Amino acid sequence: MKELWKNDKIQFARLISEAEAIGLFTNKAYKELGKEMDLEPDNISELIDRAQKVFDQSKRKMLSK
Repeated sequence: MKELWKNDKIQFARLISEAEAIGLFTNKAYKELGKEMDLEPDNISELIDRAQKVFDQSKRKMLSK
């Protein structure tokens, strides 16, 4: 399990996925992130979706072992 904890690809995707799941990404957060990252809200949504896919794929791999 410690190996998974040290895997940035999995843990970064997990962090974003879990933040989305608890509602951390509000409209205000989208606006602020957009300003800080120089992105449109649709781009932020895409990043969140991509993170969710990475995390889902990682979970499937872990469960299939």
